[in-house]
Amino acid sequence: MEVILKLKEDIIIPVELDALLPEKMEGMDVEEIKDIEIPQGRTTVKVGDLFDVEIEESDIPRMTIKNSSFKLKRVGEGMTTGEIVIEGDVGMHLGADMKGGRIVVNGNVDNWAGQGMKGGELIIKGNARDYVGSAYRGGYKGMSGGLIVVEGNAGHEIGEHIHGGMIYIKGNVGYFTGIHAKGGIIKIDGDVLGRLGAEMIKGAIVVKGRVPEVLPSFKYEGIVENPVIKLKKKEEGVRIEGVYHMFTGDYVNKKPKGQLYISVDRNPHLG
Repeated sequence: MEVILKLKEDIIIPVELDALLPEKMEGMDVEEIKDIEIPQGRTTVKVGDLFDVEIEESDIPRMTIKNSSFKLKRVGEGMTTGEIVIEGDVGMHLGADMKGGRIVVNGNVDNWAGQGMKGGELIIKGNARDYVGSAYRGGYKGMSGGLIVVEGNAGHEIGEHIHGGMIYIKGNVGYFTGIHAKGGIIKIDGDVLGRLGAEMIKGAIVVKGRVPEVLPSFKYEGIVENPVIKLKKKEEGVRIEGVYHMFTGDYVNKKPKGQLYISVDRNPHLG
């Protein structure tokens, strides 16, 4: 079953859509879905007040949102199965705490996409703002499983407190990528503004673009070619192609096991 939601017109006050998961709407009819109450500011509205609703056949639980905007928040929060496709931009907390399923965004995404994510796939075709795969303010556990792919650029503090899973940014990122990392892998094809891996304890960050400088609390281990990243002794590891400067740290922590792999070609100044 596929539920198609088409936003009737632009909205000013954000609306929270965590109640509209494909798995929860499976088996419901159009009128039942229109009657679901969702928070908007300090009040609640019904789905039918803001969206046109259609139902089509599908082999899996699926939801498509058309005419989406940054005012639609918490889409896919807590999702465990099925698929969500978003046509347009989408607001904060996309896929937060999701445990399974797949979300595809044909647009840009606001802050905290994939916050606390535990499983599934989150594919963002445009850009993402800050805190992708991170913890909330005051929290100590970010993403712990699953895959996040951003095909454009991303903002600051990507993968803050990441414990597991993989974040793949195909564009550029801001400051403090991988801050407080305790596991997982972050791959960046583009450039990094700075403060890479600050206070990381475990995990790995791979950068194919330019890094202005590495924090002095990291130890230079030399140049490696086509390394295999192993975060646990018994796992096969992830092979990455290329030649990299390798650093370990962050030695502001005791006995850190964090790994940085930074392209030699783009960063001859780091050797």
